[in-house]
Amino acid sequence: MKIEIAESLISSYLKHVEGCRIVQTNWRTSGKWVITEHDTLRARALFDKLEASESFSGLFKNSSFDQLLKQAEIDVLGVNTPEGIVYGVDIAFHSAGLNYGSKEETASRIIKKIFRTIFIMQTYFDEVEKFDSYFITPKVNTATAVLIDDYMTKADALIDDENISIDFISNERFYSEIVDPLIQNSELEHDTADLFLRAIKLLQLDNRKTAEPQPQQASATKRATSEKRKINEMKIGQFVRHCFREAYTQGLITQEEIINLQNPEYSDCIFNAKFEVLRNINRTIKDEKGQPRYYAREVFCGNYRLSSQWYEPQWDYFLAWLKKIGCQYNF
Repeated sequence: MKIEIAESLISSYLKHVEGCRIVQTNWRTSGKWVITEHDTLRARALFDKLEASESFSGLFKNSSFDQLLKQAEIDVLGVNTPEGIVYGVDIAFHSAGLNYGSKEETASRIIKKIFRTIFIMQTYFDEVEKFDSYFITPKVNTATAVLIDDYMTKADALIDDENISIDFISNERFYSEIVDPLIQNSELEHDTADLFLRAIKLLQLDNRKTAEPQPQQASATKRATSEKRKINEMKIGQFVRHCFREAYTQGLITQEEIINLQNPEYSDCIFNAKFEVLRNINRTIKDEKGQPRYYAREVFCGNYRLSSQWYEPQWDYFLAWLKKIGCQYNF
């Protein structure tokens, strides 16, 4: 069986850096899976929005929405269950640089893959709300990169959904945001079935004396500013749930505070949240568009659902609230 080192790299990255509990390379659908019209609502709405846009109206001119789903394939798929995020990553390793013909054709194919991956994830993981669709490549020439970045900016504006993240990662960012963090996180990993980690371990056995590191080597331990913050190795969604459990058990969340947390204005002011943080279990967990906004499988603070809408900019708000209620979060 042919082994793709690039797919192995991304598989290791999703597992050891992004914290995905489930990772699969060459993910494909089964003809036995039943997809209902309800399952496709979000994806079809985005497809129609794309088709009606000035920038992308002809992007899928040769494929219908249903055809795109039948072609469902993702190079590496990862599911971070604590955060409720599905990652779909397509990766291309061209030693001479990313190239599918002209720079226009290359940019067009990249953005097609990113959108198609979103449609697939929204359809086949309908119970999940947050999706990250990335295209990753080690090398691309500047002219093509500029064109792709322009597409990405327009695509992000069109999507306009904080639950969907798209990115094109290449050149320096490929090493600073993908390779470097993975190498840093590999020191305590001993998964002998992980091809890329095995390759890293092999290189680390080299104890020969080397020259002083070059500038690019010296900066290898510095992660780009897009790194997701963690406390006790937990990202914000998992950390919030953990803290709510502990704080309530310790009696730090009073009945008065529980009432406050059900107030949308209070939640907005204290947490910069778009929804009230707590909602009674007898109320719907969905918003006016029918999208779930609360964790459905667990009850918090006695009789409430906890908002699942937690994002990187809310870290400081949440930590300030923990301090306010007297909660020490190094449990």
